[in-house]
Order: sequence, then structure tokens, then C-alpha cells
Amino acid sequence: MSFRSKPLEFVETIKWDGSSYRNLPFHAARLGRTFQKYFGQSPGFDLEKALPTNLGAGVWKVRLIYAREKFSVEAAPYVYPVIKSAELVATDLYYGEKFTDRAELAALKAQSLADEVILVKDGWLTDATFTNLVFQDKGDGRLYTPDPPLLAGVKRAFLLSLGYLIQRPIAPADLSQFARVGFINALIDLEDEIWLPISAIWPLKAKETSAHVLKG
Repeated sequence: MSFRSKPLEFVETIKWDGSSYRNLPFHAARLGRTFQKYFGQSPGFDLEKALPTNLGAGVWKVRLIYAREKFSVEAAPYVYPVIKSAELVATDLYYGEKFTDRAELAALKAQSLADEVILVKDGWLTDATFTNLVFQDKGDGRLYTPDPPLLAGVKRAFLLSLGYLIQRPIAPADLSQFARVGFINALIDLEDEIWLPISAIWPLKAKETSAHVLKG
């Protein structure tokens, strides 16, 4: 699957915490990598200078939408998601950069009656549709994040840089090793407590499991 049928447009989604922006160096680094990969050049604007600084109190979701020669910024107060269930869904989707076109991610989520889906690619857990994942070990309480992810998110990168997370491949059969799964992204921190017990994760549908066995 690919997003290449539409003009290339990307987004950085950044957290304003009421007084400052979070993790700007990580956002700027990803912005630079994406520009070099798809446009063969550095961004023609300074990320920090492009962002509004008069948003006021509370948490705001700020989206910087950009293409080769243009960018725009939009901001809105952030509402934290409520996730009480998640379903494993198999996919071969590529989403290695933060494209604005999320139609295929939305279609995957629409397949399920759960609040969210956890995407399984080549037999391995990757991400949810809008977050990276953190699994807490039942025994020692250590926190693990799937490797590779579908998208290497900014919050994930930040927590890895601090040594809070351990990267490892995680298969559906490994879920019994963990007590719960957390959802993180640029807006959602670990302390925001968006967690699910592993028992609230629905398994792959039978046809998806069979397809994986035949593929392997």
C-alpha cells in the first residue's frame, strides 16, 4: 500500500503544554529527514519561528502541514482519547513518514468495533493508528516498545533517548508476557495514563491468522 498517488504532504503534530513546545529538537530532526528524503533539500523555514507562541493555558495540538514549497499551521485545544479496547489487525501498510493522508489508517480502524486497532505487519506488532505502543512486563515492570514501529514517533524517540523504553520485536503470541499496553505520541505522555490491560486486546481475526501462516 502507498500514499504516493496524492501530492506529497506531511505534518508535524506538536504539543504546546501551556507555556512551551515539547520535544522541538526531535520534531525538527524528523522534519529535516523527511525534507531530505522526499525533496532533496533542507526545509525553507525555521520550525520554531513558524509556530505560534500565544496559545495560552492548557494543552494544545499544533499541526504544521508542509510540502516542498509551502507550509501552514493550525492549532486547537487537545482532547485526550478514551481507549477501552483494541483489536489486532494485519496490514502491509507503509507509513514510515508522517503523511497527512491517513485514509488507509482510517480504513484499517473502520474494520474494527474496538476503540482502536493495533497494527500487525509481517507477523509483528507495530503501532496503533495514531500512537506508538509501550508494553509493561508482568514480572519486572520494564517498558518495551515494538521494533520496528510503523512510524518512529517523536515521543518514542524521546523516551528511548532517556533509557525509559527498551526496543524489541513483539509478536501477538508474546502478549501474555505483559500486563498492559500504553499509547504514546507527541501529545500523550506516559504519565497521562492512556493504558489498557492486555485482556482488553482482541486477537487477530481467524482469516488474518490463517493468511499469516500461509505467508510464512
